[in-house]
Amino acid sequence: MKKRPLTCQALTILFLILPLTAAASMEDIRINQTGFYPSSRKVAVVINSIATSDATEFQIVRASDGRSVFRGNLSAPITWAQSGETGRQADFSILDNPGRYKLVLNNKNKTESYPFYISSDIYRDAARASTRTFYFQRCSHELSDKLAGKWARAAGHPDTAVSFHPSSGQSSGKMSSPGGWYDAGDFGKYMVNSGITVGTLLSFYENYPNYFPDRSLNIPESGNGRPDILDEIKYNLDWMKTMQDKDGGVFFKLTTLTFPGYIMPDKDEGERYVIGKSTSSALNFAAAMAMAGRVYAAFDRQYAADCIARARRAWDWAQKNNNIPFKNPSDVKTGEYQDVNFEDEFIWAAAELFITTKEKQFADFLNTKDIAYKSEPSWQNVHGLAPLSLAAIKNDLPKAAQDSIRASIVRTADKWLNQMDQHLYRVPDLNFIWGSNSMFANKGIAMVYAYKITNDNKYLFGACEIADYLLGKNAAGISFMTGIGTRYAANPHHRHVVVAAGIDKAGVARQQKRQTAPTDDNVVIPGFLVGGPNAGQQDKAHEVTYKHTLPAKSYEDVYKSYASNEVAINWNAPATFLFGAIDALMGSLAKK
Repeated sequence: MKKRPLTCQALTILFLILPLTAAASMEDIRINQTGFYPSSRKVAVVINSIATSDATEFQIVRASDGRSVFRGNLSAPITWAQSGETGRQADFSILDNPGRYKLVLNNKNKTESYPFYISSDIYRDAARASTRTFYFQRCSHELSDKLAGKWARAAGHPDTAVSFHPSSGQSSGKMSSPGGWYDAGDFGKYMVNSGITVGTLLSFYENYPNYFPDRSLNIPESGNGRPDILDEIKYNLDWMKTMQDKDGGVFFKLTTLTFPGYIMPDKDEGERYVIGKSTSSALNFAAAMAMAGRVYAAFDRQYAADCIARARRAWDWAQKNNNIPFKNPSDVKTGEYQDVNFEDEFIWAAAELFITTKEKQFADFLNTKDIAYKSEPSWQNVHGLAPLSLAAIKNDLPKAAQDSIRASIVRTADKWLNQMDQHLYRVPDLNFIWGSNSMFANKGIAMVYAYKITNDNKYLFGACEIADYLLGKNAAGISFMTGIGTRYAANPHHRHVVVAAGIDKAGVARQQKRQTAPTDDNVVIPGFLVGGPNAGQQDKAHEVTYKHTLPAKSYEDVYKSYASNEVAINWNAPATFLFGAIDALMGSLAKK
């Protein structure tokens, strides 16, 4: 019977009994801690250190008995300015036999890597865990023992009587706006982030409709005959609908005036407000609802029609109010998601409305815009979502226009592949800003699209190597997905996790010590992709001490590091897409 890594609990137990000296030297070998597909490229990075300086060769051994199955030479030294490191690469791509292995250096200490697998479905558990995190982000919803296990909690924030903040345009009164997903590690709900998150997840469904079928995610709606991923997305769509004003505009966010302390959702008794309206919130809403209109039509025509009608109203409002930025009022301190350029939101909304409605007005709008794919999307710049949809989903753009869009995706993917060949960790160039991990994941998604356009394996293998980075082959030497791998992010900035795991009681000082593996009292909800290295280090003023100043190493696995270790729905959405798409495609490749 084939064994799969799950959340690698067995590997964690094995690791915890290793001597501390061995654990320390393990960190000199940076490797995907879950593993690899048989046909993917397999590269580890050996950092030059006192312990590894005498190594020239490596071998791959079976974890069960230490038997060598592959030997190779380390590459010439490569220096990466972003991390200040010099290292060598260990390439064992030729090894394709399924199993559980370790990489061992030929140095005096015989330094070993963390264990890893070669398997034809190695990312399946990561993809499922990533998607399950949205269930754990549900607002106004009890997480039951049956479905949430040790992470069960009471429902928080019913949001059935939310006050209007003056910035909403309403002078008084209350409204009902229950449900939706908590945006990140706090308890706010934000329209801009919901837009790109829902858009990314719906895009995954449109490309891989059979990957998360009914009963695959173990959520309350499992068994209702609709794919579980669509049930989970609908939970947030239903909240988004409550945020549309009578005039078609869309409120910007629903939060308290300031961030709450480290408490469980049901203990937050702060007054909740609907705050602001903006061009960006209206257009994010319009794009997501247009996508939902075509996706849900096969399951509920009335629901789908309502989504499309709402998308049109939001578009019309945005055209009449085409330059209304959001800025926090003086008494509001929660997330601002500040944006003053709305060209990208207009392009994305027009693209999704055109695909769904086929109406000439949206085609005419797009004909006046540059819709080539040039960079990965983010909440600040959703432009890249438009060409991805137009390249993959059937639409009535002229063939020449569609061919040009597809060529731009491939051209950008080629640029990133060329950059990967130059770098120690084999990743594209990146400015390490807030949420850098999501930027890597979104670059990987573009490579998946390039593979689908060309059927050239090099793009799919490039996407796999970006996943390698997220799962341990990085300058922090850690899997950036909670609960996935051996040494993973264990102390995320996430109030539910902090309180339930007792992390807050441990204190910042203990967490600042280098932890080589999570301890029994500090196990997290698996599947959250933390933000990752952030050169800005904006949380230094809040008891967070960074051991490094270099961009690629500006990461601390401590719960107060909201700048590098928070979680967010718009970071997990591309993680779901990346891991799920790779698993679907690499699994098919293995069968050929």
